[in-house]
Amino acid sequence: MNRLVRLAALALPLAGLAGLWFLSDRTFQQGTEWEVPIDGFDPRDFLRGHYVEFTYDWPGIEEFRDVPPHMLCLEGTAPQLTRVTAFADAAAAAPCAHPVRADASGVYGWEGLARGRLYLDQDRAMAMQQELRDADQRGIVTIRQREDGSFAAIAIRFRPLTADERAIRDAPNVEALMPPPPPIMAPVN
Repeated sequence: MNRLVRLAALALPLAGLAGLWFLSDRTFQQGTEWEVPIDGFDPRDFLRGHYVEFTYDWPGIEEFRDVPPHMLCLEGTAPQLTRVTAFADAAAAAPCAHPVRADASGVYGWEGLARGRLYLDQDRAMAMQQELRDADQRGIVTIRQREDGSFAAIAIRFRPLTADERAIRDAPNVEALMPPPPPIMAPVN
């Protein structure tokens, strides 16, 4: 009997861990995959592990102004993302078939819709450094979006820049070419 109790005491926690792993894996595998363009790569940090840190370049949003929204609505036919709509207040948002929301408890908190991170094995991180340096490529991250609005980056790939993307990249900075404004003169009394 004593031996049976010891065996049960050992098997029960292992069964619990296996169940948690199964549920976690099942949750990770569920959802709709979308391809999101990215910018601003940081290939890895030796102190925290191997990963690529990036900025999402959501189509339809030029940039996050003062405060990033807490929710986005993805539009298109998965995996092709055509446009996103931002909602500053998720509670007041109109119905959305494919929502993604910032996770306040995540690595980036409320900036989770602006910035992302994808963990890689060491060999892939080393190979990716070369790809990240190539200015003639566009980074694309595949995210898995779930019904509750949570999402996770699951893969990264690169494709050559389109002609339009090259033109934007190579266009001169109009503001830099403009002459400085005239100095403001104090009124003479």
